[in-house]
Amino acid sequence: ALPGPLRMATAPPGPPYAPSVTPSPADTVHGTVERQAAAFPHRTAVRAHDATLTYTALDRRANHLAHRLRALGVREGDTVAVCLEPSARQVTALLAVLKAGGAYLALGPGEHPRGGDRAALLRNTGARAVITQELFAGDWNEPIPTLLLGPTTVPAPRGAVPPATGVPAHGPAYVLPVTGPASAPWGVCVPHKALTALVEDARFLPVRPGDVALSAYGPDGGSALGLWAPLMAGAQLLIAPRGLGPRELATLIREERVTVARLGAPAFREMAREGLAGLQGLRCLVVTTASLSSEELSLVRRELPRTLLVETVTL
Repeated sequence: ALPGPLRMATAPPGPPYAPSVTPSPADTVHGTVERQAAAFPHRTAVRAHDATLTYTALDRRANHLAHRLRALGVREGDTVAVCLEPSARQVTALLAVLKAGGAYLALGPGEHPRGGDRAALLRNTGARAVITQELFAGDWNEPIPTLLLGPTTVPAPRGAVPPATGVPAHGPAYVLPVTGPASAPWGVCVPHKALTALVEDARFLPVRPGDVALSAYGPDGGSALGLWAPLMAGAQLLIAPRGLGPRELATLIREERVTVARLGAPAFREMAREGLAGLQGLRCLVVTTASLSSEELSLVRRELPRTLLVETVTL
């Protein structure tokens, strides 16, 4: 899908930051993350309630899981459904699908279709396997291989290498579920180059090495950019637990020293009602799904004068 309208407000330049690997539209998502791991192996990649992973740890664990997917029969271009709570293991699983040559179909816990609709979605997207966790295992009765991940990400053997695949930049990275009132659910494939081009462009989510970027949404749809842009830029991805309200998110942003945050317009407006002082540590605030009013823009300029504001409708 093409990006929606974009509006940016200027802010003073931030402090100098460390050089990193430059994403390229000619590369794949996992290829770019692999290059970050090779260049900055000990840099923190992901922080979540279940684990903190360096780029090396994330890369090795995803390699190990990718081989397990290949053993289940996953091959280049295959779709793999992933139903996991927001966590380090979710990021590991999504990266593993890409490394195995597949495209992930992210199904949020409690949000995925059930019964006939889900069976139709899996059938119409050609899902070859499912990755899930014990909490949701009882929901999956479809006759396709299921890989059940434990509550923590298990360290991979030292020296784990990715499977040998030949996924091109125009190959599918993820499948976006689409439903209609009079049709069975189906999916739209989004290629690697769509994400790498947006990361290289950097207008929709300007992430730098050294940033702490908050991911408060699942990896499906436009929020895939919020998941992969930090990791492709060599930044740190902070995964928010499910169910946090605007007040809890504001506290998380302040206490974890988040520098880049993507918030839906409704969440932003709830925070704004209590003031934005807690967001003053942000270098960049991205507001999605709706445009802000002139009064809201004035509030941001007044309370967050050093924060770059990006508004985007669809990403």
